[in-house]
Amino acid sequence: MPNNKKKLSPEARRAMWRYIWTFQWSWNYERMQALGFAWSIFPVLEKVKKSKDELIAAMQRHLGFFNTHPPMGAAIFGAAVALEEEGADPDVIDSLKVGLMGPFAGIGDTLFAILTRPIIGTFAAALALQGNMFGFWLMVAFGLFWGLLFQYLLFHVGYRQGINVVSEVSEAGLLGRITEMATIMGVTVIGGFIPSILRVQTALKFTQEVEIDGQIQQKVVMVQDTLDQILPYAVPIGLVAFTYWLIKGRQWKPIQALGALVVIGFVGSLIGIF
Repeated sequence: MPNNKKKLSPEARRAMWRYIWTFQWSWNYERMQALGFAWSIFPVLEKVKKSKDELIAAMQRHLGFFNTHPPMGAAIFGAAVALEEEGADPDVIDSLKVGLMGPFAGIGDTLFAILTRPIIGTFAAALALQGNMFGFWLMVAFGLFWGLLFQYLLFHVGYRQGINVVSEVSEAGLLGRITEMATIMGVTVIGGFIPSILRVQTALKFTQEVEIDGQIQQKVVMVQDTLDQILPYAVPIGLVAFTYWLIKGRQWKPIQALGALVVIGFVGSLIGIF
């Protein structure tokens, strides 16, 4: 059973703050986050390893390839710190890192890139467009949460759970369910923001002659007014659907889809569609 009352040792606390502040500083294409992991865990290894040779061997192990979502990786790092302090088998620690870095990267990218960041960014942008400074501070608070508080909390979870962090996150397909629910929620919320963040209207109009009280008069019919009566925000929704079709259906790259939208907007404004 995990020791939920386990307190951080001074060395573990130093390792935690090293991870939070410096984990990504030495990111590289060869081993990605390995240098940051090894540097962060060094105070703990320096304490528990009895000889210089053991310390070198442990550092070499932690210099192995490692790459995950940094905030989510704090739980892996916390578990590795706890296991090192307990003198666990090095193979167990390495297996823990290798086994969790992939699933945790998927969860972190989903929760951060697909769910929370677009939602918070949309709120902040909407406030900024209205001249409200709270939009700026909202993004600052969001960055501090993910960069500091979230990693701080997850490190403690990993430290207290140790090897049990594997069963805690993998039982009954929890990883898959969290990822799927977060993806659905994120896409749904962002879809609801389409009318407020994508303001596109058509300028098309039709002129026809009608007889009113025996007099022939010209009547101008605005296409946008008609569309609003049938389906409000039909144009931005259609534009988003078209972009989605380009990326998913035609396998276009996002930069190509953006280029197509620029061309459509430019040509549409020239001929009076927008």
